[in-house]
Amino acid sequence: MNEVTPVVASGPASGPASAIAVVDDHGAQVQRMFGRIAHGYDRANRVMSLGIDVRWRRRAVADLLSHVPASRTAVGLDLCAGTLDSTIAIHERFPTARLVAGDFVAPMLEAGRTKLVGAAGERIETRVMDAHALPLGDGECDAIFCAFGIRNLSDLARATAEQARVLRPGGKLVVLDFFRPHRLTTKIVHAVYNRGVLPWVGWAVTGDREAYQYLPRSIGKFDSTDEYAARLEAAGFVDVSAESLTFGIASIVRATRGPT
Repeated sequence: MNEVTPVVASGPASGPASAIAVVDDHGAQVQRMFGRIAHGYDRANRVMSLGIDVRWRRRAVADLLSHVPASRTAVGLDLCAGTLDSTIAIHERFPTARLVAGDFVAPMLEAGRTKLVGAAGERIETRVMDAHALPLGDGECDAIFCAFGIRNLSDLARATAEQARVLRPGGKLVVLDFFRPHRLTTKIVHAVYNRGVLPWVGWAVTGDREAYQYLPRSIGKFDSTDEYAARLEAAGFVDVSAESLTFGIASIVRATRGPT
């Protein structure tokens, strides 16, 4: 993996998102790519998944903060929050929680801020941040959720250590993503859809075919669910489990921050 250095977001913690430095060439590529497609990102997701991604997110966040006592306000981080679809899903499930939506692609957060109306605007704070150097205190969060973002990080080991750092002991980590498939049937589905269909649908919706050619490449370089589970356990997480979704196309990995 490439060496990364800590970066700090400029500008206010909420409000219009500000620019942030990138950690390496891969990060710069990902930042530019998602910045280009921010305007059509939500629409492309709905079309390409036939709306299934909405159900995936709701299932993944259903128990995210249920372990927090009602006597205090739960604190959750939606990491790689993008256009805030997942943040809104968490807010709808846990309306009294204080949520931080973090991403290093400013245009994505700016597009998502249009969804912060009513109570959501009061409970959700958007922050431009680097997943490799989270601008949060040790043990500040009760839970971290990440949908389709972990796979894009430059240094997964360092980012995982940061997640463990900002979680309280007993805090929950839930990751929804396209992990590298290991079953033949799932490999076939990924090959046919992600390489043959997805780039053209993405191009039709956003005008950017290159961005949607990146997806199958990133899946091929990512961990399998078993490898990712082992990575989490090495970082101090316990009770790691994986749930397969829709014929293994996507998976939810859940873990608990251990005592050390």
